[in-house]
Amino acid sequence: MDNALRLDGFAVRRLRADDLPGMAAFSPHAVLIDLGLLDEESLALCERIRRRTDAALVAITARADRGLWIEGRRLGVDDFVVKPYGLTELTTRIRAAVRAPADRPDHLGVGPVVVDADERRVNVHGQPVVLTRKEFDLLHLLASTPGAVLCRELILRKVWHTTEKSANRTLEVHIATLRAKLGVPDLIRTVRGIGYVADAELPRSVKV
Repeated sequence: MDNALRLDGFAVRRLRADDLPGMAAFSPHAVLIDLGLLDEESLALCERIRRRTDAALVAITARADRGLWIEGRRLGVDDFVVKPYGLTELTTRIRAAVRAPADRPDHLGVGPVVVDADERRVNVHGQPVVLTRKEFDLLHLLASTPGAVLCRELILRKVWHTTEKSANRTLEVHIATLRAKLGVPDLIRTVRGIGYVADAELPRSVKV
């Protein structure tokens, strides 16, 4: 796998579990971990990794257990890839987990909502909507991956730069305010127990 990832443009460095203390020395953009059968021990390893880096964490597993996935998300896993998988799927998921809002296109459209990252402006049905800085950052993150469910922990880390559970209430308030300001029913949907998604199935009417 290492050579295949290198051929796809990744710089790869393989680490063992006891190498984690040295991870901060080279600041990885992403950590790819093969958990085999997802269990409490492997989740504990994910938690150890998250304590040492805020890099994107993508876990490969042979077990699709929703309960353990939710726990993994809570501990900071950004995405799970279930075996068997193709290299294209894996590299796409890694890149999606790595990219921050600033790395996305300047103009993003979800349904009637257009987000201008360069000017930090938002239009809905061609009309401007005024958002606070955090509301804009939150919308921009969700609009960057329409149709993809973003877990609460990822959103808090990207927008508020924290993983404290106490910040969940702040996120909920911002989601509610954002929905009210945009005035587009179901644009931002709650995925119970996981996080939020910008609905990519809404009719698109994008004007820049």
